[in-house]
Amino acid sequence: MNAETSVQWVPALVVLGAGLIVGFALVWRLLSASRRAVKAGAAALEARDLAGKSEMLFRQLRELEDTASKRTPEQLARERYALELEAAKALLELEKKGPAVTENAASAKAMAANPEPSVATRDRAGMRGFLWGVGSAAGVLLLGFFVYQSAKPREAGGSVTGNTPMASKPSGGEAADGEEAQLQAAVARNPSDVEGHLALARLYVEKQNWMGVWNETARVLERSPSNSQALGYQSLVRLAMGQTDVAVTLLTKALASDPDMVDGYAYLALAYTRMGRARDADATIAKASKRFPQRAADFQKYLTDLREKETPVAQASAAGANPNPHAGVKTPGGDKGAPAPQQTASTVRHVAGTVDVDPSLRGKLPAGGILFVFARPAGGSEGPPVAVKRLPARFPATFELSEADSMMGQPLPDQLLIEARLDEDGDPTTRPPTDPKARLDGVKVGRTDLRLVLKRP
Repeated sequence: MNAETSVQWVPALVVLGAGLIVGFALVWRLLSASRRAVKAGAAALEARDLAGKSEMLFRQLRELEDTASKRTPEQLARERYALELEAAKALLELEKKGPAVTENAASAKAMAANPEPSVATRDRAGMRGFLWGVGSAAGVLLLGFFVYQSAKPREAGGSVTGNTPMASKPSGGEAADGEEAQLQAAVARNPSDVEGHLALARLYVEKQNWMGVWNETARVLERSPSNSQALGYQSLVRLAMGQTDVAVTLLTKALASDPDMVDGYAYLALAYTRMGRARDADATIAKASKRFPQRAADFQKYLTDLREKETPVAQASAAGANPNPHAGVKTPGGDKGAPAPQQTASTVRHVAGTVDVDPSLRGKLPAGGILFVFARPAGGSEGPPVAVKRLPARFPATFELSEADSMMGQPLPDQLLIEARLDEDGDPTTRPPTDPKARLDGVKVGRTDLRLVLKRP
């Protein structure tokens, strides 16, 4: 062939090769996306199961009232505590899954409702993906061809980069994450900023991040033990844990400090309703309506909703009169000189021992004090404790801390920091610096010969 009749095959082969590469890339991307969707669906199904388990346990706690007459107060309190522990474990596991898994739980439900596609269906889906990839590649090539045909040199004074598109606005979730990051940075720069900690706790309440609420309110109460907002938010954590009696104590103190805290009356009415104390709930709403007459109608509607939607939780008479949520369950140290159960050592990770006072303090301690024994990870003194025990101030006092005393049902670490504090005024929300204290660090789980001696700082 001469030069005038020869065919140029190189551009055609380049275009064909580019189309095949782009098509295969799109098919691979579709297959990868389908595999990721299956994995995400499985994780979301697990999160849904955990959420369903926690809801079932909370429902069992509410239904325990129906069988209260068939059990002794001790049996009723023990069963209620076991259900609270299981519910706390389920909530902790759900929180560990992370917000991304929780947000995909709804899509997992839809995937579970649809049957698995057959082999023929998957083959057709793969062929469709391949055809879509080839078609997309052809469209891109045609677009490039037309752009090439319409391209022309830039005129004098013309724009070099063209119009710059406007940046899109962040979504609601990104805005919330950004707000959380800003608040965290603010309190990191100024740890004594009470309002910053309260704003972060308020955001955590909206997200139902109860551990975050606990941490932020604890930091506020260290600096301001009577802060009504911190007490109110911490009462919500107690309500979420099923400790309604402790929530009532916190809310009563918060309203005594700030009678104008509107939310406090609503929280207190909710706690009374869950405890089955309908008259106290009515009295709380009546008091709030009298103090805020412009919102009386809203309060009455809120009370009506509580009566319709909230089921009272069973409360044993012996345990309900005691502000200690563990008072209805016999534990080592509950009675002076009571020996520790032998079966606990072989089945539950625990530590045990005695707490005594320094000889210089004997006969000088006020009546009505409360002894608290805390367990934290070894070497750490910040954040909420792993486990807590509340005991009467009778010395020497025998104690045992196990996974049953865990704040959120988590297991005890291998190495612990054990602290004991005598609250002389009997108010668990205050921490005077003069309270007698004792601590042992580096304690191995399983020891039963611990001895702590309380001394003033």
